[in-house]
Amino acid sequence: MNDQNARPLWALAAGLGLAVVVVVLIKAGPLLHPPLGERAPLNPDCDLLHEACRVRFADGGEVRLAIEPRGIPAVRPLQLEVRLMHLPTPEQVEIDFQGVDMNMGFNRARLQPVSVGAGADSGAAASASADADADANIEHWHGQGMLPVCVRARMTWEAQVLLHYPGGSRAAPFRFVSQRPN
Repeated sequence: MNDQNARPLWALAAGLGLAVVVVVLIKAGPLLHPPLGERAPLNPDCDLLHEACRVRFADGGEVRLAIEPRGIPAVRPLQLEVRLMHLPTPEQVEIDFQGVDMNMGFNRARLQPVSVGAGADSGAAASASADADADANIEHWHGQGMLPVCVRARMTWEAQVLLHYPGGSRAAPFRFVSQRPN
């Protein structure tokens, strides 16, 4: 086969390859960015760098997020803790970290449920804590995440807690500003 006969075949192969890539991206879109049924309003009084914060959905359900270590440094493991109050049990809980003013890529941590009564407490204290959580309809989830390095000395982030349910997802947004050490 000569070069002139091979060109149409190469063009056809390239077109088919491009079509496969487009189909994969279209099919993967909902997995990376699930449709949201509801987004809670941002709590402007929250300072996630110094304390755990809460946001409330219209139906009264609350999401509390705590991140350790305080100050939320980049490129260090972060301990993530989410407590859900007066919300149905989700199939999955994730935290999606997004740069507000700069795209920092896909950065999502999947959390694991904490068994009632599990944790560092022991004996009567753990039992009392588990009873209090059960009475208040509180679920506890935890995991690890990490912020990537940023070229900016100061970066505004949104940590969006994603609650995945069979009928759709709910999002609880939390904003904070990270500072690069000098």
